Amino acid sequence: MGVSPEWIPGRTLDWQEDEDGKVFLLKEKSRNRIMKWLIDKAGKNQYFRIHLDRFGSQAWRMADGNLTISQITLAMEAEFGDELNDAPDRVTRFFTLLGSSGFVVFKHPEESEHEDRRN
Repeated sequence: MGVSPEWIPGRTLDWQEDEDGKVFLLKEKSRNRIMKWLIDKAGKNQYFRIHLDRFGSQAWRMADGNLTISQITLAMEAEFGDELNDAPDRVTRFFTLLGSSGFVVFKHPEESEHEDRRN
């Protein structure tokens, strides 16, 4: 199932940037306390590092819960131009994948307007 270009993605994972400015997502290996202890005891990292390319990195940085997928797409088209082929489809598919993995959550623009009115 795809997402609407008017939906607003918001990040749910911690993330960092490498020395080249590319984003990597930090996904917990386990939320189970015992498993976390075992992972720690084994001297392993508690997180999977999911590396994004430069297009994904830029889209991820903009997914702060304020911009719609359409707005992110327009900004990326302006930044990358022809280098980002079929931007509307690629950006929408990117966020669809992130959403299905639970790495972002979506809200409808109307929800944001209601939140703004409440604040």
